[in-house]
Amino acid sequence: MQKILLKGLIGIILSAFLLFSYIASVEAAQYTRTLTENTRITPTGVIVATWSNIPKFKKGTVVTLNEYGEVFEGTLAEDISLPYETGTSQAAVRTGYTPVPFYVYSYATKEPTNRVLPFKGGTKITFNDKGEVINGTIKGSKESITLNQTNQILVSSGEISFHKNGMVATCNLASDSYLRPVGWLQILTENYTDNSACSGLVEFKAGKAISLNEKGEVLQGTLNKNTKLLSAGSILSAGGIKVYEAGTTVEFDDQGIVVKASNATSAVN
Repeated sequence: MQKILLKGLIGIILSAFLLFSYIASVEAAQYTRTLTENTRITPTGVIVATWSNIPKFKKGTVVTLNEYGEVFEGTLAEDISLPYETGTSQAAVRTGYTPVPFYVYSYATKEPTNRVLPFKGGTKITFNDKGEVINGTIKGSKESITLNQTNQILVSSGEISFHKNGMVATCNLASDSYLRPVGWLQILTENYTDNSACSGLVEFKAGKAISLNEKGEVLQGTLNKNTKLLSAGSILSAGGIKVYEAGTTVEFDDQGIVVKASNATSAVN
């Protein structure tokens, strides 16, 4: 018995050592460099590019490079359109969940042919290992991002980031947009009106920041109209529902309950 336990312990220690060694080697392969001139540097993963498509990084700023001198992170010297996170394949995403009616969370079966965004000079940008932007600042007033074959989101200038599956993580909305918050099944019909029946969808305000999870469900956003939502303060009342006023910025927990609002008087009974 002791021999078996000893072998198991040795195996665990060896696995931990190998994992640590791998992480250390990856980190050691990256290094930083301060630029003495505005410099064009290809992102990691790029195998073909025209001169104008190679991002130029700003003089006097620090860039993070891999062992081949390809850039992971830096500050842009000028505006440039760059590809952004495409995410995993449709087949890989489908194994993780079952799609629900009216809304498809997974990324498109066919990737858009021109999946690029205009990024702003003078701002920091971060790439994944495919040379796609995962974090940056865009300058367009209304840019369309394809989430799948039937869904697009319009984003405006400001910071933007992406989940590894290609879903938008944070952005500024360019137009008033209906999205589903976390826990939307619990408010499936709460916001029905005489002339609208959008199951679980809530309208969020244009020009405001919004945060989404990997399924495209809202974690934080600003309401565009009075909206019924789950509230911790009313969880013991009938249905646990409160009405939050238009203009209120709300934050949801993983159960879809509003845990933070923009001000103490934003909820009305």
